[in-house]
Amino acid sequence: MTALVVLAFTLGKAFVSVPGLWEADAHQLRQIRLNPLETFEYARVWWGPWLNFFGNIALFLPVGAVLYGGSVRKAALWGAVCSLGIETAQFVWALGYSDADDVLCNTAGAWLGAVGADRASRRDRETALWAIFAGGLVVLTVYAALGWVA
Repeated sequence: MTALVVLAFTLGKAFVSVPGLWEADAHQLRQIRLNPLETFEYARVWWGPWLNFFGNIALFLPVGAVLYGGSVRKAALWGAVCSLGIETAQFVWALGYSDADDVLCNTAGAWLGAVGADRASRRDRETALWAIFAGGLVVLTVYAALGWVA
Protein backbone atom coordinates (compact mmCIF):
# COMPACT_ATOMS: atom_id res chain seq x y z
CA MET A 1 0.00 0.00 0.00
CA THR A 2 2.82 2.38 0.89
CA ALA A 3 4.51 1.71 -2.44
CA LEU A 4 1.29 2.51 -4.31
CA VAL A 5 0.91 5.84 -2.50
CA VAL A 6 4.54 6.75 -3.22
CA LEU A 7 4.17 5.81 -6.90
CA ALA A 8 0.90 7.75 -7.19
CA PHE A 9 2.50 10.90 -5.81
CA THR A 10 5.74 10.58 -7.77
CA LEU A 11 4.96 9.00 -11.13
CA GLY A 12 1.23 9.69 -11.10
CA LYS A 13 1.56 13.49 -10.84
CA ALA A 14 1.83 13.62 -14.62
CA PHE A 15 -1.71 12.28 -14.95
CA VAL A 16 -3.66 13.91 -12.10
CA SER A 17 -4.16 17.62 -11.42
CA VAL A 18 -4.86 18.96 -7.94
CA PRO A 19 -6.01 22.57 -8.26
CA GLY A 20 -3.79 24.92 -6.31
CA LEU A 21 -1.06 22.30 -5.79
CA TRP A 22 0.01 20.93 -9.18
CA GLU A 23 -1.10 20.62 -12.76
CA ALA A 24 -0.54 17.35 -14.60
CA ASP A 25 0.77 19.14 -17.71
CA ALA A 26 3.63 20.69 -15.72
CA HIS A 27 4.91 17.21 -14.87
CA GLN A 28 4.84 15.72 -18.36
CA LEU A 29 8.46 16.58 -19.05
CA ARG A 30 11.96 15.26 -18.75
CA GLN A 31 14.29 17.37 -16.63
CA ILE A 32 17.20 16.71 -14.27
CA ARG A 33 17.99 19.05 -11.38
CA LEU A 34 21.28 18.13 -9.74
CA ASN A 35 21.89 21.23 -7.60
CA PRO A 36 20.55 20.70 -4.07
CA LEU A 37 17.97 23.28 -2.95
CA GLU A 38 17.95 24.91 -6.40
CA THR A 39 14.14 25.03 -6.32
CA PHE A 40 14.31 27.61 -3.53
CA GLU A 41 16.22 29.94 -5.83
CA TYR A 42 13.87 29.70 -8.81
CA ALA A 43 10.48 29.19 -7.18
CA ARG A 44 7.33 30.19 -9.07
CA VAL A 45 5.41 30.50 -5.81
CA TRP A 46 6.95 31.01 -2.36
CA TRP A 47 5.43 27.88 -0.84
CA GLY A 48 6.33 25.52 -3.72
CA PRO A 49 9.85 24.60 -2.57
CA TRP A 50 8.66 24.19 1.02
CA LEU A 51 5.84 21.88 -0.05
CA ASN A 52 8.32 19.88 -2.13
CA PHE A 53 10.88 19.75 0.69
CA PHE A 54 8.57 18.72 3.53
CA GLY A 55 6.25 16.74 1.25
CA ASN A 56 9.10 14.48 0.12
CA ILE A 57 10.17 13.90 3.71
CA ALA A 58 6.60 13.14 4.78
CA LEU A 59 6.01 10.86 1.78
CA PHE A 60 8.89 8.59 2.81
CA LEU A 61 8.25 8.54 6.60
CA PRO A 62 5.96 5.51 6.22
CA VAL A 63 8.43 3.95 3.78
CA GLY A 64 11.09 3.98 6.50
CA ALA A 65 8.67 2.56 9.05
CA VAL A 66 7.60 -0.23 6.70
CA LEU A 67 11.16 -1.04 5.60
CA TYR A 68 12.48 -1.05 9.16
CA GLY A 69 13.43 -4.59 10.03
CA GLY A 70 15.71 -3.93 12.95
CA SER A 71 18.14 -1.65 11.09
CA VAL A 72 17.64 2.08 10.64
CA ARG A 73 20.62 2.21 8.29
CA LYS A 74 19.22 -0.48 5.97
CA ALA A 75 15.78 1.15 5.89
CA ALA A 76 17.34 4.52 4.97
CA LEU A 77 19.50 2.86 2.32
CA TRP A 78 16.49 1.10 0.79
CA GLY A 79 14.61 4.41 0.91
CA ALA A 80 17.46 6.02 -1.06
CA VAL A 81 17.47 3.15 -3.58
CA CYS A 82 13.68 3.40 -4.04
CA SER A 83 13.91 7.17 -4.46
CA LEU A 84 16.69 6.88 -7.02
CA GLY A 85 14.60 4.35 -8.92
CA ILE A 86 11.63 6.71 -8.94
CA GLU A 87 13.74 9.66 -10.11
CA THR A 88 15.21 7.50 -12.88
CA ALA A 89 11.72 6.37 -13.96
CA GLN A 90 10.53 9.99 -13.99
CA PHE A 91 13.36 10.89 -16.34
CA VAL A 92 13.07 7.84 -18.62
CA TRP A 93 9.31 8.19 -19.10
CA ALA A 94 9.20 12.03 -18.96
CA LEU A 95 6.98 12.02 -15.88
CA GLY A 96 8.41 14.96 -14.00
CA TYR A 97 11.47 16.56 -12.58
CA SER A 98 14.30 14.24 -11.59
CA ASP A 99 15.61 16.17 -8.64
CA ALA A 100 18.55 15.65 -6.27
CA ASP A 101 16.45 17.31 -3.55
CA ASP A 102 13.86 14.56 -3.86
CA VAL A 103 16.44 11.83 -3.28
CA LEU A 104 17.89 13.69 -0.26
CA CYS A 105 14.49 14.45 1.28
CA ASN A 106 13.10 10.98 0.56
CA THR A 107 16.14 9.39 2.18
CA ALA A 108 15.78 11.69 5.20
CA GLY A 109 12.10 10.75 5.44
CA ALA A 110 12.88 7.03 5.28
CA TRP A 111 15.56 7.49 7.93
CA LEU A 112 13.18 9.41 10.23
CA GLY A 113 10.46 6.78 9.73
CA ALA A 114 12.91 4.01 10.61
CA VAL A 115 14.13 5.92 13.68
CA GLY A 116 10.52 6.24 14.82
CA ALA A 117 9.97 2.52 14.27
CA ASP A 118 13.19 1.72 16.11
CA ARG A 119 12.13 3.72 19.16
CA ALA A 120 8.57 2.40 19.23
CA SER A 121 7.46 -0.72 21.03
CA ARG A 122 6.47 -3.75 18.98
CA ARG A 123 2.79 -3.08 19.67
CA ASP A 124 3.13 0.58 18.64
CA ARG A 125 4.95 -0.44 15.44
CA GLU A 126 2.14 -2.84 14.55
CA THR A 127 -0.46 -0.14 15.22
CA ALA A 128 1.52 2.33 13.12
CA LEU A 129 1.75 -0.12 10.23
CA TRP A 130 -2.02 -0.63 10.29
CA ALA A 131 -2.50 3.14 10.40
CA ILE A 132 -0.12 3.55 7.45
CA PHE A 133 -2.11 0.94 5.52
CA ALA A 134 -5.46 2.59 6.33
CA GLY A 135 -4.12 6.07 5.61
CA GLY A 136 -2.68 4.88 2.33
CA LEU A 137 -6.03 3.43 1.33
CA VAL A 138 -7.76 6.75 2.05
CA VAL A 139 -5.10 8.74 0.17
CA LEU A 140 -5.28 6.46 -2.87
CA THR A 141 -9.08 6.67 -2.90
CA VAL A 142 -9.00 10.48 -2.85
CA TYR A 143 -6.21 10.54 -5.43
CA ALA A 144 -8.12 8.22 -7.74
CA ALA A 145 -11.26 10.32 -7.33
CA LEU A 146 -9.32 13.44 -8.29
CA GLY A 147 -7.98 11.61 -11.34
CA TRP A 148 -11.44 10.61 -12.46
CA VAL A 149 -12.80 14.11 -11.93
CA ALA A 150 -9.99 15.79 -13.91
